[in-house]
Formats: sequence, structure tokens, C-alpha cells
Amino acid sequence: MKNSIKIINNYEYKKLFLPDVSEHNLFNENKIQVYRIENYLRSILMPVIPYRTTFNFLIFVTKGSLTQHLESASYTLTENQVINIKQGNITATLAISDDVEGFFVVYENEIVTDIELGINDIKFFNSHPFTTLKPHVAHWIQQMLMLLEEELFTEGRVMEVCISMMQCILLKVIKSDIETKAPMSRQLDIAFRFREYVQKFHIDHKNVLFYANLLHISENYLNKCVKEATNKPPKQWISEISILHSQILLQDATRDIAGIAFELKFQSPSYFTRLFKKITGYSPSDYRKHKFMAG
Repeated sequence: MKNSIKIINNYEYKKLFLPDVSEHNLFNENKIQVYRIENYLRSILMPVIPYRTTFNFLIFVTKGSLTQHLESASYTLTENQVINIKQGNITATLAISDDVEGFFVVYENEIVTDIELGINDIKFFNSHPFTTLKPHVAHWIQQMLMLLEEELFTEGRVMEVCISMMQCILLKVIKSDIETKAPMSRQLDIAFRFREYVQKFHIDHKNVLFYANLLHISENYLNKCVKEATNKPPKQWISEISILHSQILLQDATRDIAGIAFELKFQSPSYFTRLFKKITGYSPSDYRKHKFMAG
């Protein structure tokens, strides 16, 4: 079976979506990379097709707006808002306003693994990737990113200093995020763990009971927790995540729709087509034409 996810590394991302990227930025392989959104993403080719990223990146908007798809949700960032995309996530940039400004920061896993994080801190990376910063925190992070940017472009840069600065920035965002959110309840925790399991097992397991058993709770209680935490029942999450993966497969024009339905283990191609249209508003064939074959 072919891999159902188009995996893209940092170099491929720049090559595919940023036609005006400079040679310096294209071949930049530093552990930390800081770019200004207004320059870096100015000529991004839209729509960006959903892809699975092999790199971590943080988007911090200081002006205007940017809409980012992450897994099965979309987030519109405006002034002082941050989103973190971790390695392995499925993501895509959906929209950028003409006046957008901010920072696009790429960083390696080791930057995070070297920070001592508590259980609530880790939730920023796993279940709370989007946050609104208080103005004074946003100002502090903006100043730090400008200093980090300056250090990275200095001829005699000290990488250890850059790593420490990036760790401070991440910690500041994480701690600010925790301050603005109430401690996670058991129901919320179950809902987020459910979503992580669905990302992992949705191809082979589309029934809610499977996930309830994984979480050692009843199917009714799982339904209650997920519905209250996300305003969607578990079955809808499973369907939406499966359809998101099918959208990635549809990028390959050589694959037939029935084959995609069977690869993702839907009960039949006709059921897959009905579900796809219900969730996206398009039939799979119309979606493919509309999104990837226009012009």
C-alpha cells in the first residue's frame, strides 16, 4: 500500500510553495530559522495542499491575519496570536491577508526535548497549539525574536545562544498559554487523547467503541466527553479526519477514487463519496478538479 500522506520537509516546502524564496533561505538548514511572514510568505502559492510536515514551526502574527489548517481544524490568527505546528502534523496555509506581519519560526525537535517541561506544558504541543498572548507577552516575544533573528544573521553567531533564546521564547508562550487556560479537566483530557488516537488508527478503526476501549471508558462516556469538549461527537471526528487524509490522496491524479476509498477502508466507494460531499461540499472528483486541476 502506498503511503497515504504526502510528507514534506523544510526544503521541499520552500521549493513547492515559495517561488520567490531566496537561494540563502532555500538552502538554509539551521536548527532554528526565523523569517518575517510579510517577506517569507508574501508570494506563497495558494491554495497550499495539505501535507504532513517533517519540521516544527511556530507562526506568530503581529498584524493582519493568517488562516492555518492543522489536522482537522482551521485557525485564523490575528494580532498577538500564535500557533505551533509540530513534526508529523497535517497542515496547510489557507489564507493570508495583504497586510499580514509577523514571524515564521522553524525549529528542530531537540530544541524542545532539552527543555524541562511539566505535564501541562506538554499540552501546548499536543492539544493546545493555538493561543492568544497578552499584549506585554507579545511585545516581549517580538523583541526576543528580533534579537534571535539578529544573532542568526550575525557572521560569528553562537548557536548555543540561539538555542537558549528559542527555548526561552517557547517557554514564555507555553507558560502564558497555561495562565490563560483553566487546568484541563478529565473530560477535556479524554477528548484530546481520543483525537490523538484517531489520528493514529482511523484507517483501520472507524467505530467509536474501539477508542472507548483504548481509553478504558464506556462508549457513552466518550461520546459525552468529546461532544462537551469540542462540540462534535466522536463519530464526526473520525469521519472528518479520514476525509482529510483522502483529500491528501486526491492530490495524486493517477489514483482512482474507488481505490482511495478502499485504501482508507471505507465500506464502499459510494459511501465514501457521500461522506466526502457531506463534509467538504464537493464530490471527490469535483474536489480534485476544483482544488488541483484548475488552470
